[in-house]
Amino acid sequence: MNRRRLLLLLLALLPPAATAQDRETPAPPAVDAVRFTVANAEFTLMHEMGHLLISELQLPILGREEDAADQLGFMGLFLLQQEQHSAEFYAKLMDVADYWRLEWKKSEQAGTPVPVWDSHALDAQRFYNIACLAYGSDPDRLDWVLEVSGLPVERALYCPEEYQQVAHAVGWFREHFKRRDEQPLRHRIRVLYDTPPGHLPGGAELLRKIRASGELEAVARRASEAFDLPRDLTLRMTTCGAPDAWFNRIGGELTLCYERLAYFRELAEELPRLRSAQP
Repeated sequence: MNRRRLLLLLLALLPPAATAQDRETPAPPAVDAVRFTVANAEFTLMHEMGHLLISELQLPILGREEDAADQLGFMGLFLLQQEQHSAEFYAKLMDVADYWRLEWKKSEQAGTPVPVWDSHALDAQRFYNIACLAYGSDPDRLDWVLEVSGLPVERALYCPEEYQQVAHAVGWFREHFKRRDEQPLRHRIRVLYDTPPGHLPGGAELLRKIRASGELEAVARRASEAFDLPRDLTLRMTTCGAPDAWFNRIGGELTLCYERLAYFRELAEELPRLRSAQP
């Protein structure tokens, strides 16, 4: 699978659906730490790209922006799949959901107070929301999502409608806000890399691989070409002191933290225990 295509996410045209005869039948995914790390790094980038586009293009949204950014990130991953949907791809969608389940369970075990006032949905809600979208994308073939997620039937019954609703919204956004062929390319997103900290395990090698792949540049270029951005923007890889990522509306900078990628790698070690336990 070409990972660059996955990282182009919410900026591509909606691909035609493959027929049931053309697609392989997915099965419950095995635990894969590398896949988990990559999937969540991609989703984080596209979630923050959602914030960037909502802010810069003044996209109309109803409800919380964080929910909309989650949906844009998920649908971008899903709709930019240019090949037949495979078991590996569906497994990556569940890896994204399982990140939020891991955070949810870690907080429960630690007795961490739940910030019910926060603008983000609760970790448990984000887990079920993403699992629901994954299942709703192809309910006839993804019964295993119900098994591994524990998604209750009361919610699962409506997941196909939830998926179609979000897919329609992303298609509408793509059509109404895309840059027309006759419009000049006025502004771009540039990519900057700060040196990772020396204490980050494998930091230098991580930076080398990211730069060599050209994946961040591909995302920035596609966004710049797809939409008439109102100003020049920046996508920066840097050290933050915490496993975080954000878009700064004032400075027009999307920040991805090296620590967040390292955190995904650490969290992946807990996947076997999570998958073996009851949802």
